Amino acid sequence: MGHQRLGTLPRSKEWSEVIALIAHGENVGVIAAATARAAERSMIDASGDPTVRHAFWLLSQIPLAARQPDFPDSLRRLGINVGREPTLIEITTGMMQAVDRMAAKARHRSDLGEMTQLCAIESLNAVAGRELPDLFGATHTIVRATLAGLATVNQFTVLARDFLSRLTRKHLGYSLSRELPVHVGPNRRFASIREHDDFEHALDLHCREASRILKEFAGQWYSKRLHEGGIDQAQAGGFVHHAFQKMRDELRHRRNADG
Repeated sequence: MGHQRLGTLPRSKEWSEVIALIAHGENVGVIAAATARAAERSMIDASGDPTVRHAFWLLSQIPLAARQPDFPDSLRRLGINVGREPTLIEITTGMMQAVDRMAAKARHRSDLGEMTQLCAIESLNAVAGRELPDLFGATHTIVRATLAGLATVNQFTVLARDFLSRLTRKHLGYSLSRELPVHVGPNRRFASIREHDDFEHALDLHCREASRILKEFAGQWYSKRLHEGGIDQAQAGGFVHHAFQKMRDELRHRRNADG
């Protein structure tokens, strides 16, 4: 996301609250909830962003393509250019290129879209990679079988939760990265870089724990979509929109519980 320009946080009541919470040493749950509230507009707009829709749609389609007898051709029909025996790295590279082409054709680029693209690729690598004996040496047959295994309701739930926790974390981190460095140093919120890094790790864990709220929702959504004939890009965008809403609500609930 090299084109992003990170300046200071917007001068709004919500962002002023975030800055004050950081400065006063509030815990990660309180800050995460306040940041989600301040950045709510872009999270609400997720379903209308073509890059968001396309990236998550591809993430949902690749495991289904792996169940087809013509796996490489099925990937190409999705716009993912691969060879005859695609590896996981080749597939994720093709996925990134497919999203890039779509964004160029639509003449639409957004920070949220680029975060979604990256998170979709990271999640596919992470969840599928855990099942592979060797990420770089796995044969195309093993890669295909592993990806096909993600097309079950239970495994899609794992994939969707990983994706949404990453996306929420990046979304919050993108906003906070403009403010957190200002609070590192003597007599500040973070006395050292290590304390700053500990906060970042705690934020990551907080988002992953919050994603538990999506377990039932993701499974039911996926099962219903398959039963009704599949997933189109509008439905993929709708899923991200509703999942983001659930994540915002969960972050707010956790803040109130901590308070």
